[in-house]
Amino acid sequence: MGDVFRILYRFKITGRGTVYGVKNHAHSIVRIGDIFYDLQNNRFKVTGIELLRRFTERTDFENMPLGLLCELLDGVEAEGNMLVRSPEDVSFIFCSHPLNSKRVDEDYEEEFQAAGLEHACALFSYEDLETGKLSLYGEDISGLTIYRGWMMKPDMYRLFYEKLEAKGMILINTPDEYERYHMLPGWYDDFKEDTAGSVWEDRGTVDSALLLTRGLEGPYIVKDYVKSRKHEWYDACFINNIADEANAERIIRNFVQRQDSDLAGGVVLRKFEKLKPIGFHEKSGMPISEEYRVFAFAGRVIIIDDYWQADRNISFTDEERLWIETSVKKLKSNFVTMDIARREDGSLIIMEFGDGQVSGLQQIKPPDFYRAFKPEPSELVVKD
Repeated sequence: MGDVFRILYRFKITGRGTVYGVKNHAHSIVRIGDIFYDLQNNRFKVTGIELLRRFTERTDFENMPLGLLCELLDGVEAEGNMLVRSPEDVSFIFCSHPLNSKRVDEDYEEEFQAAGLEHACALFSYEDLETGKLSLYGEDISGLTIYRGWMMKPDMYRLFYEKLEAKGMILINTPDEYERYHMLPGWYDDFKEDTAGSVWEDRGTVDSALLLTRGLEGPYIVKDYVKSRKHEWYDACFINNIADEANAERIIRNFVQRQDSDLAGGVVLRKFEKLKPIGFHEKSGMPISEEYRVFAFAGRVIIIDDYWQADRNISFTDEERLWIETSVKKLKSNFVTMDIARREDGSLIIMEFGDGQVSGLQQIKPPDFYRAFKPEPSELVVKD
């Protein structure tokens, strides 16, 4: 598989080109004259190579970033933060079945089959990783790699990232990037004008969460940094009026107790937004609204589909498309999901972000999803 370099920083040298400071992976090789691509297929010719050390860094020789002086063959700066030898060399790694390590987890079987038509795929044992061990199965992959599977706590993802990196597999998102969009406090400040007002605490206790309610009024949602209990809508999620202390305490306590050891980070209170309703969930009875899941890859939208309803024709105005694409351009990670919804007044709002590797496809069909990694940079896939 192709060499991969992660861009750490960049600067221009007048009359010579752009220098990309990249992490020097032991498994990657670069020479003057080599041509690399960003994740949007823009080309960069290496015209000079240097070891770089910032004045503020105390870095040993082996870990110094490489400075790649590049000619921008397509006239544009690199999108995203990766340079690859071949834009076609993207591999995927899935969780194996807990009872049969040579099979994919049954919940990802359809995705695994679809991915295998377009990309090399490997398996690993999620259960072994929980004990600190990396067990790999299936194809022998290397280079740029995307994980598709169950959510991991940030510390577990960091371990996964480091163990794969040592074997020449470079996950699309760094541990810091994963945590930024997996946990609400990481992304909130960048998008607070376009999402529901939120407050949070970091102890994960009922008492500290109740302190957040002081001075708040109206309807709120309670969740942790990652998930809510939305399918227990009236009992452990929706607070009709947070100024009603007794009811607010009941719902917050239910949420904290039921999350138990799965509570991620701390408790979050989010202002409830009135969304355009489309009905009620057939199993839990929770109200559902017009919502969409957006997958963003290297600063561009690769596919959008309805969150709740399958085979539904969806469309956006030119202004709405521009808003979606502008929001995606602000992302500081290579692979992210953005969930958006339509308010009662018709405007769009950002509901959540997530790391793209652990986000479900919702109504997106797996073949469409895995083909979407290969369109031209200008192509925007909206499923009809």
